[in-house]
Amino acid sequence: MSALTLLVIALITDASRAIAVVLLPRPSARFEMVLARIPAAIFASLAVATLLGEGGALPAPPVLGAAAGALLASPARALLPALIGGAVGYGAGLFF
Repeated sequence: MSALTLLVIALITDASRAIAVVLLPRPSARFEMVLARIPAAIFASLAVATLLGEGGALPAPPVLGAAAGALLASPARALLPALIGGAVGYGAGLFF
């Protein structure tokens, strides 16, 4: 994938989120509570699918490190700390 394609995809994603924030009304408190719990469930399902790979074998140490780093950063409930934790964990996994 070229850098230009990646940039266009990122701009489309950010623009669609910004437009939704500006144009859509604020959801009810009950619906906000449901939405607040969804990202954790999605992250957990992606992590399990990655960690259980083909035949249930464990993945390479960098992948395990990335999952552990992201998990340790997850109490912040923000994407950036989880990404940084995952990157640090991946880097640490390269040495083991």
